[in-house]
Amino acid sequence: MQYRVNNLLYAAGDDLLNTIRTQVKMTEPINPDILRKAADIAIIRYPYFAVRLICRNEEYIMIPNNEPLVISPEGMAITLGGDESNHHLMALAYDKDAIYIDSSHFIMDGSGQFPFIKTLLYCYLHILHPNETFDTANINLPDSDISPDEADDYPFPDRIISAEQLGKVRIPENVYIPQDQPKGYKSRDKWTSFQIKIRQKQMMGYASSVDGSPASFITAVMYRTITSLDPDIHQPIICGMQHQYRKALGKPMSHLCHVNIVPIVYPERLKNKDVEVLNTMTRGTIILRADDTNDLLSVNKHIINEEKIKTLSLSEKKQYMREELLNGIGKNTFEVSYTGRVPFSGLDKYIVDFIPYIDMSLSGGISIEIFSVQECFCINIMQRNDNSRYANKFIEILESFGIKCESMEQSHFEISDFVLPD
Repeated sequence: MQYRVNNLLYAAGDDLLNTIRTQVKMTEPINPDILRKAADIAIIRYPYFAVRLICRNEEYIMIPNNEPLVISPEGMAITLGGDESNHHLMALAYDKDAIYIDSSHFIMDGSGQFPFIKTLLYCYLHILHPNETFDTANINLPDSDISPDEADDYPFPDRIISAEQLGKVRIPENVYIPQDQPKGYKSRDKWTSFQIKIRQKQMMGYASSVDGSPASFITAVMYRTITSLDPDIHQPIICGMQHQYRKALGKPMSHLCHVNIVPIVYPERLKNKDVEVLNTMTRGTIILRADDTNDLLSVNKHIINEEKIKTLSLSEKKQYMREELLNGIGKNTFEVSYTGRVPFSGLDKYIVDFIPYIDMSLSGGISIEIFSVQECFCINIMQRNDNSRYANKFIEILESFGIKCESMEQSHFEISDFVLPD
């Protein structure tokens, strides 16, 4: 058996790793022996993640990998795809009371990874607490069936979709990029996470009171943050809003990476507008640009690329897809991703926190993950340096609206390297 790869994978290289890390903090110290047993059980339920990359006939494919997932102590992020990870594109780590799940963003996104995380945690807690009965209604048990759309390795239409695009935006050539953010991987030892927690009811109540969503409101606040700190900006600012197209494809259970980047362009003349006005403008752009038909139209590029690379040699595939990826994602001032509620079903009482981290090399230097866990609305501001001025100003603006913020201790984070097979 073999699986097709996302054609963006050909863009991978030393300066483009595209990996993600998820940290789950538990109420008890991690037992590594039980984590080992849980990982061996859980991965069987997800055969499309138990794979290794190989090169065959000038193309990459994935084949089953029967080697165990590597589990590293001290939270260490190892290189995915090579000997260090047993050639898996996923690895685990632990440290004190935290479990880390590292994976290639080329084969999954956060929504695709999360069912595996729940199964892993269920297996772990079931072994750790054998006498407890867990609510498993929304957890894939190790022996549960795999639906066809979950396992599908190519969920996209075979033909180009013809439709009128709503809210088409012209992307400016000259976009503002924060000058204090080192480029690429130059400052990986300084990549920093600034975590903010707000009572969920308070945030949702305020966002709805100004006719917005958490995503549009937080995006408007970050735009105001940047223009307040750098008032002499004359270039347009772009937020790359991450939006998934599972719903548009009719494949809600697909495990693959389905991230569509919706650009929200803020020209200079918006600098002095109130946050409420910016919020309305942002929400309107999201509604127009992220409707189902627009999401399907964004898939056209994937279909075109799939046909194009069939005609290319391996080296040509790599060059072509690098240009495609860098010309698309690499032009954002900042990025925002709104995951929504993270439901842990009957496992909640053993989970303290959930924190997603992303590869910062392609962003403008600032990325925001928004999600809610239990009763908390969580905002994770990630940067390529450890300067807290953006996070401090962001909190100041939120609190000016009467939104009380709990600022967690800033932390360094790392992500795994990634290698392609020879």
